[in-house]
Amino acid sequence: MRRTNNQTRRRDVALVLILLAIVGFWGCRSKFYGAYKAEKTIENTILKNRTFNASVEEICSPKLGIKAYLLKDSHNPIVSLNFSFENTGYAYDDAHEQGIAQMAAALLTEGAGKYKAQELKEKMEERAIRVGFAAGKDDFGGSLLTTTDHLQEAAQYLNLMLTEPRFDEADLQRVKAQILDALKRQHERPERELELVFAREMYGAHPYGRNPLGQAADIERVSAADLRRFVKNKFSRGNLLVGLAGDVDAQSGGAFLDKVFAGLPADKVQASIPPAETEFDGRLVQIRRGDGQNMLLAAMPAIGRTHKDFYPLFTANYIWGGAGLNSRLSQRIREQEGLTYGIYSYLSLSDKSPLLIVGFAATADNFEKAKKLLYEETDKFVDEGIDAEETAQAKNYLTASYHLRFASIENIAEILTAMQKYNLGLDFLQKRNDYIAHIKPEDVNRVIKKYFNKQLLTGVELGEFQPAAGERK
Repeated sequence: MRRTNNQTRRRDVALVLILLAIVGFWGCRSKFYGAYKAEKTIENTILKNRTFNASVEEICSPKLGIKAYLLKDSHNPIVSLNFSFENTGYAYDDAHEQGIAQMAAALLTEGAGKYKAQELKEKMEERAIRVGFAAGKDDFGGSLLTTTDHLQEAAQYLNLMLTEPRFDEADLQRVKAQILDALKRQHERPERELELVFAREMYGAHPYGRNPLGQAADIERVSAADLRRFVKNKFSRGNLLVGLAGDVDAQSGGAFLDKVFAGLPADKVQASIPPAETEFDGRLVQIRRGDGQNMLLAAMPAIGRTHKDFYPLFTANYIWGGAGLNSRLSQRIREQEGLTYGIYSYLSLSDKSPLLIVGFAATADNFEKAKKLLYEETDKFVDEGIDAEETAQAKNYLTASYHLRFASIENIAEILTAMQKYNLGLDFLQKRNDYIAHIKPEDVNRVIKKYFNKQLLTGVELGEFQPAAGERK
């Protein structure tokens, strides 16, 4: 019975990793989708008056010189490590090995060094050590959560995964079969098909247009030797970003990093892909599929995380479609007209193609009216702008909700990594809400006129449509 349960658990873990990879591809939906009164949520918690006075320091490991951002928090005996290898995500897979990054992410926890998959999992479970990997579009990331009592053992296990992964044939074939099955099942769900077609339509032959799970033929060919070569060539201290948070100081944290990343090459991985050249011409490619719901996914060009317009655009998007039921689009199309269960927008911050994305689903008979209202509301947004009261409400939510990001030590470590990726500075945690606070209505109205143009909305619509003139039903 134990063997059967263990086998089931291994299958479940691998499947979860694959699903996480899929979720990573579809992009981070707005953190504020399904908005609520954030200030009410934190009113009676320890987060209520938190001002983030805890300073972030940059540490450097004594032996290998690995730099990391550290936030020390000794309230609980827990340590969280987050790291990413830049320019090693699935968009950087070799053209004939599409999907190898996702396979590596799913297999790195399936045995390392002398430990086979089940033995490694049991050792980590006994010590409450949690390790995970994910291949995003641009970067390949990993995370570790452990108690301080088992910090050294956690470092040992993670190091083995990074430097001596087993890729045993049975595990390889099992995960390969799961990914191939997931590839087939993508088209069973209309939202997945929509997003796959959207990526191809937006990016064409650019690597961003790839299926994040890869191509079946490439996956079938991948061997353990290919995966070892991937790890050897992609995991380097030269393109490593590290965030460390919890009950650890600079000295013990530096020694921990030396142990985790020992054996990785120092040279920076020299990998690049060109910027994505997308033509924003207002086209909506139609995919016919009878599932009872019509769906739209479309985008306009946006800007990167460090652009001077980022925070005004961030605020504008929240008001337009990012505030869940309270957004302009939702209030008009869902609440007033009852044409959709939900409409959303979010900023996608991919390195080579930042986008402002909008999407919704509606029944076939309501779809065209909902789409028309989307365009009308966008025009109104541009023509009339927003006033001081609406700006203040948005800023109040965006500042209050930020406190919730600090409820988890894992979130903090992830933020520390992102702070380095986007060069936000050591004092970002203290300054972030100030950036929001200093936004004026005129700042938001300026970016609305600059970035919100319905003529540029380009993407895909999927569902049941009336035949075009001269076309057979």
